[in-house]
Amino acid sequence: MRSFFTTARYRPHNRKDRRYDLPQLQLTLGNMAFTTYDWSLGGFRIDDFKGRPPVGEMMEVSHIAYGVESSAAVKSTVVVTRLLVGKNQVAFAFNKLDEKAYELLENASMRRLSRLAKK
Repeated sequence: MRSFFTTARYRPHNRKDRRYDLPQLQLTLGNMAFTTYDWSLGGFRIDDFKGRPPVGEMMEVSHIAYGVESSAAVKSTVVVTRLLVGKNQVAFAFNKLDEKAYELLENASMRRLSRLAKK
């Protein structure tokens, strides 16, 4: 019997943490700056990633920010989990999330909830 792996639109999302598109995060991945397409405490997706890093490749995140007032130098590692070739998007999962990064992401999540409550 053959086993199949369903991808893309036919496979349901199996996420522990829901991804958010706002607030967008600015982060430094390797030595390049990116803005997230969406993110969660578990990982993030970015647009306009030049090249195709192999799934499983580890990279370092050295800075995360959202807005002008919230910014932190961090030392976290991420792993490439998925490539969306037609969109030039790459999805990453946090492999090691340091305390500053976790606190910043948690604050960004709470800021998002407070904005939604005001609407």
